[in-house]
Amino acid sequence: MLRALDELAQRIGDAGLPGRRLARATAGARATAWATIVARHGQLPTVAVAGRDLTRPATEPGATPRPALVVRLDATLIEAAQPQGPGRGKLQGWVRFSPVDRLVHQHRRRVAVMQRPGNAGSFTAADHIAVLKAAFAQLPAGWRTDVLVSIDGAGASHEVVDYLTSLNTAPEHGKRGRRVEYSIGWPVDQRTMAGIEQLRERDWGAAVHADGDVDTAAQVADLTGIMRRGPGGDRLASWPTCLRLIARRTPRPVTKPAKLGEDPDWEYGAFVSNTPSGQVQFLDARHRTQAHVEDRMKQFKACGARNLPSIDYGRNSAWLQLAALATSLTAWLRHLALDGDLGKASTKTLRFRILSAPARLVTHARRRILKIPPGWEWSPDLATAWDRRQALHPV
Repeated sequence: MLRALDELAQRIGDAGLPGRRLARATAGARATAWATIVARHGQLPTVAVAGRDLTRPATEPGATPRPALVVRLDATLIEAAQPQGPGRGKLQGWVRFSPVDRLVHQHRRRVAVMQRPGNAGSFTAADHIAVLKAAFAQLPAGWRTDVLVSIDGAGASHEVVDYLTSLNTAPEHGKRGRRVEYSIGWPVDQRTMAGIEQLRERDWGAAVHADGDVDTAAQVADLTGIMRRGPGGDRLASWPTCLRLIARRTPRPVTKPAKLGEDPDWEYGAFVSNTPSGQVQFLDARHRTQAHVEDRMKQFKACGARNLPSIDYGRNSAWLQLAALATSLTAWLRHLALDGDLGKASTKTLRFRILSAPARLVTHARRRILKIPPGWEWSPDLATAWDRRQALHPV
């Protein structure tokens, strides 16, 4: 295992991202898997926002709408079994590494993972851009033309926003351009609070839940006009002109007293987006689907990324890439061979019901036979998955 990790580590750069040849091979396998998923289901899975699917207009007349490709960026801390080393940031004798994690929401998979030292800053724009480039390179060419990038507040930097704006060539070239929209958390600092204080009570509108029902406890408002043309002048002059700023407020819980300088009655949040149209309630619900990334982190760690096994930084980077590959393989298994609850099952459930089934693979008369003992509850699902996988690769 150590030799295998060493060989893989040689194909991973110092930045913790796969090298060109390894990334190209992975992208080719991903393009094939996505094409097979489309052939089986007719289209890639969609993301539900405010009770409806997030889709884009069809590229051809009479065709079905295309699902919007949602790419989310987040980071997590992973403990490594070493007393000291390049990870730094020790905690109780363990070193924490921080892999910046990128995934495509529809497939519960990782398209790019980058390992960083545990003391790396969460607002490091260079790391965000590096993993963004690696993620876009992993997307099949036909799906790079319409992408939504979602990041939490750590992505609210000039470098990240300017980079995503430069990728969005649709305003200049129309249908021939590439549409890259973003939804990024925004700090509620003194500048943002100055704009919120200028809002009238009737400027706030009720928010909506993930299922589309009205959320009477939360309210949203568009701050773009006030921040751009308010009494204080253009407070967003240094940011792209397409940037929109949207605020959200919820009643402050009684058990959570306000800190010095905070509003005693409301808790505020904000995010920015370059989506030119759409109600603020829908944009707010779309941004809050970023919370689903935490569930994807659990699936990632269930595939081996819960702990890093080595004292070597390169071996740990290789281990993370293997965990990301395992996450992709289990995602492809769900979409290509499973149905019903198993098609949406977690990695832990798949491991118990399918991957560790008491079955044997034997060869007889030049035929491969899957022998499943009678009484196994998920035997029909396992047999159906086997037949579908055999149909994809009969040789």
